[in-house]
Amino acid sequence: MKHINNILIVSELNKESYETLAYGITLGLLCNAKVSCIHVVSPSPIDIIKEQFISGTKGYNEALRKAKMQSEGLLSHIIDIIASELGIGEIDVDLKIVSGQLSKSIMSEAESSKADIVIIGSDAGSRFSRTPHTNLAINMIKLEKANVLLVPKGFRMERIEQIGAFINFEMDDLRFIHRLIKLAKSTEEEVKLIYVTQKGELTEQVHQLKHNFQRILKSELSENKISVNLETDNLPNVVNGLKTKHNIDLMVIRAYKRHWDIYNSSTSFADSVIKNIKCPLLVLKQDRINIKA
Repeated sequence: MKHINNILIVSELNKESYETLAYGITLGLLCNAKVSCIHVVSPSPIDIIKEQFISGTKGYNEALRKAKMQSEGLLSHIIDIIASELGIGEIDVDLKIVSGQLSKSIMSEAESSKADIVIIGSDAGSRFSRTPHTNLAINMIKLEKANVLLVPKGFRMERIEQIGAFINFEMDDLRFIHRLIKLAKSTEEEVKLIYVTQKGELTEQVHQLKHNFQRILKSELSENKISVNLETDNLPNVVNGLKTKHNIDLMVIRAYKRHWDIYNSSTSFADSVIKNIKCPLLVLKQDRINIKA
């Protein structure tokens, strides 16, 4: 993970965002990466109309300026608390307090800052986990604006020792797998590659695909850099069991790559994974992270 150099954390100034900020800061320390945190002050249209009607544009702009200052002060205080919890003196976090439309503001900052990873909380009750059409994280993934790391509610960073990934036994998985091997190099653990098929449909064809895939990756298997695992349960159960069954600390999936023909669309597999994930999930945009050998 040491080749992650630039992390952008999204904060909504709630409990879930606190957990996400703590996770992102800890990851930044582990990777020796630059850490930035963005909070978008986004008043509702009704608030805008009311303020402009009562005090005019000048008064509204002043209220917005004060809201930004309050948000920055609160985030600074939260970061100090996290530093205390981690037992370190100070944490250098670059705060970005902006106003505007939530998704556009965050995606714009991710692109302009060339963030390797954007970290977002994935609690079902937050603005970041609505339907696939309004979910900020899913929209970023679909538009391939950045690598997105989703942190489930209540998950606290302790270590990243075991990395897992969903694969499809396709030739273009090979480059993805070699990127994962480099990503996991510092963990000294094999990458657990997982292929999922519907319960009761583990056919001879799947076994043959696995056999052919293992033959291609014979060297990586013999050196214990990877393992190949078949899962035949329904997808939500597989996703929910990643931590308990496979002890995975970080799961990785390619951004909206069609996974299997048994799913109805190119997004259904990834959507299902995101909605059910219980461990952090890194959705990789193609060639976004610069991982050096």
